[in-house]
Amino acid sequence: MIPIPIVWRLLRVRIKVRRNRLVQIALAVLLLALGFAILFAHFEGVDFYTAFYWAIITMATIGYGDITPQTGAGRAVAMVAAVAGISTFTALVSVLAEYFISSSLRRMMGMHRVKYSGHYVVIGQGSSIESCVNELLLAISSGDAEPRPIVVVFPSEEERKKVELPEEVEVLVGDPTNQETLERAHVKDASHVILALEDDSKSVFATLMIKRMSSAKVLVEALKAESVELLRQAGADRVILSRSFAGRLLASSIFEPEVVDVIDDLTTALGRYDISVILKRDLWGMSYVEALRKLRSDCGCFLLGYYTDQPVLNPSLDEAIPEGARLIVIKPAVSTGND
Repeated sequence: MIPIPIVWRLLRVRIKVRRNRLVQIALAVLLLALGFAILFAHFEGVDFYTAFYWAIITMATIGYGDITPQTGAGRAVAMVAAVAGISTFTALVSVLAEYFISSSLRRMMGMHRVKYSGHYVVIGQGSSIESCVNELLLAISSGDAEPRPIVVVFPSEEERKKVELPEEVEVLVGDPTNQETLERAHVKDASHVILALEDDSKSVFATLMIKRMSSAKVLVEALKAESVELLRQAGADRVILSRSFAGRLLASSIFEPEVVDVIDDLTTALGRYDISVILKRDLWGMSYVEALRKLRSDCGCFLLGYYTDQPVLNPSLDEAIPEGARLIVIKPAVSTGND
């Protein structure tokens, strides 16, 4: 008795073959070639491999002439094989061409699927997408972020045309609140998903869907303060209140413009300095002042403090760096990586 799981798999393969014209035609070509090879081997008295070689060459209308039928029955098989080969190979080539053209068009329109795993997915619109992607690419090139593929999803073709992205970035177009769009971006296996939708209600809905489909960390841009708690309840791992932050910087530009310049420099990899969080296990248990001196001499980094469950800045000089802490440092932008 055939096990039920094997029967089920065979039925699934049968269904897939029925739905796929390319597989159907390729299977038809193979079966015809096998049939003609068996007949040719029988009538002409040659081995099966030679007969199969003859069948493929004849059906493809190449006809090298190194093997020719010597019997009337063999010639009849050859004529049928030539006619059948013209029709089936023409159909196979046309389906292949249609498949590649369709794939190219879908890619050009951003309607294709990606098959990455552990990748970054950026979903949204506006100038924040371009700056986010560029900053992420700089972080990857400097070693501050894991080198993973980046997939950007725009809600419409119009939004896609507004942003210029590097060629290595995969671009999709689709409604981010639609499950099919998230499946095409392979959100299920993404490591991080960034949402900047310029609509907090859509961000909440998209966060809920992503968290249902994936274990990826979801980082969301919120426009309103009242949306922050909703996004956290939806499962967002981190919520950035962008416009509030921009407003504080604008106000600071009046009475402390130098601070704004410092923040702008520290928050971009294009500046002279970069603020970063690094892991240095050998500094755990060492006093703050000793860790500060060691980092200064080893890599030219300035120690601001450490991060456990929350940031601790400018601790007392004799306070020990706790085990498991990540160090908050300012380093030259040309610095390479960390431990």
